[in-house]
Amino acid sequence: MDLHGSINHIALTVSDLDEAMRFYTPLLEELGYTINGPMPYKETRLTVNVHERNGTAVNIWQASRQHPFDIYEPGLHHLAFNASSKAAVDAVHQLVVALGATVLDGPAEFPFSHKGYYAVYFLGPDGVKIEVVHMPGLADAIARGNASAA
Repeated sequence: MDLHGSINHIALTVSDLDEAMRFYTPLLEELGYTINGPMPYKETRLTVNVHERNGTAVNIWQASRQHPFDIYEPGLHHLAFNASSKAAVDAVHQLVVALGATVLDGPAEFPFSHKGYYAVYFLGPDGVKIEVVHMPGLADAIARGNASAA
């Protein structure tokens, strides 16, 4: 697998790391990530959570300054994770509802790919918008070396 240009990690800051990890731990585990406990770094703490099969990480940092998240200001709009099936999207939906998340949309089909785009959108800690999506054409496109065809 050629990793050149692929995403290595995403780092999110949260207002309360311990509280946020009560949400992110079960979500990331459901998506195949290994959760690592908080570690100190300079004047803050963070968790480094790695998906061993694809090499990506989602790092959660304790914010050193407080600023409310807004999806329509410059910066991150939302974080999207791939899911292996519609059933996996549905399982995440059930999990985040049980965790008390606000579901924004779905799970449902959306018109973002002609080969299928089944997703759920919800708010995580501090109002960060998160998406979990199953794109049936993506695995085939990656196997052919043409992910843009998904």
